[in-house]
Amino acid sequence: MRVHAPIPRFGGRFLVAPLCLGIGVLAFAITAPEFLNTGNLQSIVAQMWILGLLAVGQMFAIASRGFDISVGATVALSSTIAALGANFFGLPGLFLGPLAGLGVGTLNGVLIGFVGVQPIVATLGMLVGVRGLSLLLTDDGQVVPLNDTATAARLAFDPVLGLPPAYWGAVAFVGLAAWILNRLAVGRRILMLGSNPDAIHLVGISFARTQIRAYQLCGFYAGLAGVLLTIRAGTGLPTEGTGMELQSIAAAVIGGTALSGGVARVSSVVLGAAFVQVLLTGLNLQGVSPFVAQIAVGLVIIGSGLLEYAIRHLAQVNSRSRT
Repeated sequence: MRVHAPIPRFGGRFLVAPLCLGIGVLAFAITAPEFLNTGNLQSIVAQMWILGLLAVGQMFAIASRGFDISVGATVALSSTIAALGANFFGLPGLFLGPLAGLGVGTLNGVLIGFVGVQPIVATLGMLVGVRGLSLLLTDDGQVVPLNDTATAARLAFDPVLGLPPAYWGAVAFVGLAAWILNRLAVGRRILMLGSNPDAIHLVGISFARTQIRAYQLCGFYAGLAGVLLTIRAGTGLPTEGTGMELQSIAAAVIGGTALSGGVARVSSVVLGAAFVQVLLTGLNLQGVSPFVAQIAVGLVIIGSGLLEYAIRHLAQVNSRSRT
């Protein structure tokens, strides 16, 4: 009997994001010399953390065998409510943004987990409704300037140990997501739900409640992304977020989150977000049409799906060979 070296079941998928990021940075550094300018790199980092928070939230939904295409609209609503809250209550009112995202995520989770609506239907309906609510709150999409723009600017642009305070906050919440996924029962239950939905009933775990928790986390992190966007722009932006849902899915799957559920790693998702942002920024510097950039993101999603299929197929072939 031949002996075959074991192939890690999931390890390979988590190497895709750092590999793509390295190739992307190298390619744009060669073809667009201004890519490595300090100002451009700072812009990439800033945008990356907004997308990173969004992608981490999307990761929880995908890990539970779902997805959320309303996250872009949730960013716009959270940005609007955060600005309105900050103007009324002071800067602590910014925390109303994540609470708004949590509310949207709860509604998605109830529709999907308890009512049994398909994720595409529930989150598409929520996308339209939430976008309309953002416009309604701001008189047909008018931006909401922050009263205390000076403090917001300090939070967004004055470095402390290399990063502005707002981005240190984003790093902290990304760390919290990793702790939830790897250490808390709710994270393990979300992964269990994604990997084997039938088994979750056998151990006495509520399918519906676990689904709700996944979408609540997704909405909450979309709300955090909205707050970070508001602090950076100095205004609430009710019309922002279009296209972010696809970018967040691309970042999550490039970061190794299995579209079939049950497999995720927060650090790889953040690297996936960095790659997507590098791709969009690099193409923009080269004068490529934004429509072509959208095609590139679509190809990234398709390629990630094909990669997942290849990894599963390779694992099955290796298992049969060992047997």
